[in-house]
Amino acid sequence: MKLRMFDIKLSLLATLCGGVLTFLLAGCPAGHSGISGTLLFDNRPLAGASVEIYLRAGKDRSTLPFATAATDDQGRYRFELPAGQYYIIGKLRQTLDDGRIRMLMAECPTNPVEVSVGIQVLPPFSLREMGRDGALVPLPGTGVEGRLTSGGAAVAGAYVYVYTEAASGLMGPSYGEAVKTLADGRFRIELPAGRFYLAARKRDAGGRMGGLAVGDLNGTWADNPINVTAGQMIVLGDFPLQAVDAAVRAEKLASGTFEATGTGFFGRVVNQDQRPIAGIYVFAYLDSRMVGKPTYISAPTVDDGRFKLFLGSGGTYYIGARSTFGGPLEPGEWVGTWDGQADHGVAIVDGSSQSLGDIIVREVW
Repeated sequence: MKLRMFDIKLSLLATLCGGVLTFLLAGCPAGHSGISGTLLFDNRPLAGASVEIYLRAGKDRSTLPFATAATDDQGRYRFELPAGQYYIIGKLRQTLDDGRIRMLMAECPTNPVEVSVGIQVLPPFSLREMGRDGALVPLPGTGVEGRLTSGGAAVAGAYVYVYTEAASGLMGPSYGEAVKTLADGRFRIELPAGRFYLAARKRDAGGRMGGLAVGDLNGTWADNPINVTAGQMIVLGDFPLQAVDAAVRAEKLASGTFEATGTGFFGRVVNQDQRPIAGIYVFAYLDSRMVGKPTYISAPTVDDGRFKLFLGSGGTYYIGARSTFGGPLEPGEWVGTWDGQADHGVAIVDGSSQSLGDIIVREVW
């Protein structure tokens, strides 16, 4: 029986597609070429994270990845890939014990990765909570390490925060990185080259964010800022913390949660009936998506609904308001955005104070 030309072409196409699919699923011949490595978070192996391989950087990340895999219980991943140039991203979406959603992500610091012959072992890299300083891509062997103490004793389970500027008073969610100390009080933070400010806190209630109570431990590194050069791991030694004093806390609350700067927004938070709403935080993001950790945050509004949002510098910020920090919206919360522009963005000149007028919030049901 003679095959028609259409049948021959169809058969050939099916054979070719099957071969390509088999190649993509099976990878290259074993041991031929590819990459392997380890993902970390808080200096520990990160299991169950997604590792995505892209062929291009930048805007092309909106497309589907060339290949994906999940890390094993030791945070390890492995891909067999044809020779070429690749971009590697690690991601993980977590639901914390308090119900908050945390998005972790980072690019491999050695992007783009050239794959030729053999399985190339990449240096381990750490994922970070999405937020302002997603650009803090660490360099191998670069950063700071030390030990938190209080009264000479090691402080376990505290958080060490890295800030890229001091304008926020080294408080609030504008930190670029945060790591939790180990049982012996030690910490290690991988960083890019640059100038950084360190602060550390331990809340008896636990958690990374929130106000400090009397008896909580707090401190800033005495020799801030720290200048980190590529390939240098600075050993700080002991980093002492002090217990929060009741009188100092009262004075701080009276003067405002965050230090005043020469740049910022002010205004009022109201509901749809123009009634002032107390207990609302106003956030400023550098990212128009307004996801993750905001760049700056105000103290909560009081009975008159007025706020002051201090900034470290001028620029374009995207403004939102909410009655709680992070996590999915829950019934009873208040939420809103500044609507002077469709994208909620507003530009401000460095050194100026600018009114945003009223920000309208609504109660979630």
